[in-house]
Amino acid sequence: MKKISHPLNNGFILLECIIALSLLTTTVFLFQTSQIHVLKKTKESQEELQMLRVLYEETKERRNYELETASYQVKRDGNFTIFYQKSPMTQAKISTNQQDWTFIREKIKGLH
Repeated sequence: MKKISHPLNNGFILLECIIALSLLTTTVFLFQTSQIHVLKKTKESQEELQMLRVLYEETKERRNYELETASYQVKRDGNFTIFYQKSPMTQAKISTNQQDWTFIREKIKGLH
């Protein structure tokens, strides 16, 4: 018996290759999308940490002076606006173009 070559086999091989390539492309695309999301979150948390570090260092330095209120700008790997106030409530605020942080220290009545 003679084997007859079927032209449909070539079509199935081409279809399998296209499906495999599309699955690989989709997997790589989803992986890259998740990596971008993780990197954005990491960048945001690093910016927040930098803001808090700058605010801590600046308010720690300001406590040594007898200033009741101060507002100034600091440039350290970015541009920060800092507002510091001692009375009536001690508060410190740091701002950038993207976000603001404010810390207020309230005195609790009845505690010494």
